[in-house]
Amino acid sequence: MAKLCHQETISIGKLAELAELEVQAIRYYESLGLLPEPKRTESGYRQYSIEYLENLRFIKNLQELDFKLDEIKFLVKVKFNKKALGRDVKKLIKEKLKEIKDEILDLEVKEDRLKDLLDSCSGRMKSCDCPILKSLSTT
Repeated sequence: MAKLCHQETISIGKLAELAELEVQAIRYYESLGLLPEPKRTESGYRQYSIEYLENLRFIKNLQELDFKLDEIKFLVKVKFNKKALGRDVKKLIKEKLKEIKDEILDLEVKEDRLKDLLDSCSGRMKSCDCPILKSLSTT
């Protein structure tokens, strides 16, 4: 990947390529206020600095961790607020971790149920006698 110096500016197409995003995604993030309005050339073309690439990576990492849009907006706001406290970030991360743990527990319950269903059927009977289908038809 090419390195940029902090003063160099790039086009939205180049930024999209470096960030591995579509141009429309960058414009969408701008419309949501996740990215500041970029500087423009005299002819009106957007010009982006390396900070935009760092911000896009920040947003993408949050998305990969299943943060919701309002949570991402909050973290972007905190990131650029020099007076914000780390405890606010830590609190949100703790909440996200609890949410993920709850989802894991829910998935484990579903996994156990599916295993039980598999174990209940030999697969050799007609569908009208299938214990899996019968079990799924009851509460």
